[in-house]
Amino acid sequence: MALLEELSNKAKAKFPRILLPESSDSRVIEAAQILSSRKIAQIVLFDANIDSSLGIEVIDRSNEDLKAKYAQILFERRGHKGVTLVDALEMVSNPSVFAMIALYRGDVDGVVIGAITPSQEVLSNALRIIGVSEKNKLVSSLFLMVFDRNHKMYGENMIFSDCAMNINPNSEELAEIAHSAHETAMSFLEEEPKIAMLSFSTNRSANHLEVDKVRDATDILKSKLPSAQVIGNIQLDAALDDEVLKIKYPEALFTPPANVLIFPNLDAANIGYKLVQRFSGAKAIGPILQGLAKPVNDLSRGCSVDEIVNTVVITANQCS
Repeated sequence: MALLEELSNKAKAKFPRILLPESSDSRVIEAAQILSSRKIAQIVLFDANIDSSLGIEVIDRSNEDLKAKYAQILFERRGHKGVTLVDALEMVSNPSVFAMIALYRGDVDGVVIGAITPSQEVLSNALRIIGVSEKNKLVSSLFLMVFDRNHKMYGENMIFSDCAMNINPNSEELAEIAHSAHETAMSFLEEEPKIAMLSFSTNRSANHLEVDKVRDATDILKSKLPSAQVIGNIQLDAALDDEVLKIKYPEALFTPPANVLIFPNLDAANIGYKLVQRFSGAKAIGPILQGLAKPVNDLSRGCSVDEIVNTVVITANQCS
């Protein structure tokens, strides 16, 4: 697909060091070999017995000097929360903790993990060790939805957010999710981002606190992105179809179809992306995390080799 090919080429130009910590999983090893052979990124593994001719780097987690350095960093990062140096030495035996410290220390440029590690562990360690970026208050997620030629009535590529992180964001949080998604869209999509703040109501046709939340989030977002195409309190059909929009919201200054869909809560977002994925066969790449100080992305434990490869491509593009 064109977008993935373009993003792969951009990744090759950057050629960052991407760590895949779960080297005990055969899917990760196969993905690492594919990525290395295509020269998409400099792949780094933990403790792997792998052919050195493949060009894959290996970090030895049993190295006592390295463990001591990483434990010291963890102590410095978390000592204010009661973590002692002894605790830190024990904690760095966890591969996900070790991976986040490697990223924080700059030994790698990005981390892709989650094939065998629970999402909660991945996200907790990323937040505790990497932290939120200076320009963000919130870490959120999105899926890059890539459609084949039989299912691109509304475009080939779309962004759905937030499908994995924030259960019921308030209006300020929803606006920040949308703002982060706009930044990602500017980097990833090949066309201008058009943002739809989705609701069960169009043009305030219903009175409800959830409608008010989306309306307020839309106002906040428009104040931050005054020149962007943004429409709020909009139902999905009106956000995608110009004729429907004219009927439901004739005064709207927006040109469908939207290509960045912001869902009002995690229920709607998670169900929505999975419905689209299952019924259209779209590639759902993600969840892609936004708002962290350095790139970390979480795989599904049911991920395929292809999904690992695609997630590394995305992560490589997030590297500065």
